[in-house]
Amino acid sequence: MLTYALEDDYEILQAANGWEAVQIAERDRPDVIVMDLDMPVMDGVEATRLIKSTPHLSHIKVLAVSGQNNSEKSRLIIDTCDAFIEKPYAIPDLVETVRRMAEK
Repeated sequence: MLTYALEDDYEILQAANGWEAVQIAERDRPDVIVMDLDMPVMDGVEATRLIKSTPHLSHIKVLAVSGQNNSEKSRLIIDTCDAFIEKPYAIPDLVETVRRMAEK
C-alpha cells in the first residue's frame, strides 16, 4: 500500500532488513527513508543510527514507523529519527509527512 501511495511522486527503493537499508542509503543517497523499526538482521533503530553517524549520509531524513510504542523505543526514536508515525497509520498522513520531509 505504501509503495503504491508514493510511487507516482517518488522513486521507491525497498530493503528487506536494516542492513539492506544502510546499503541502499550508501549506494543511492535518498532524500527520505521510511524506516520500519522492527526489521530482521539489523533493526531500524540501529540502521538509522548508522546512517545518521555516517557524515556523507547524515543529511538523509528518516521517518520511523513502528507498532511498538514503549518508553525505550520512544527515546531511541527521538534520538535517531527525524519523524515518527505509529502503526497503524493512515496512508494519507504518512504520504503528507514524506512530502514535507522531502521538501526540506
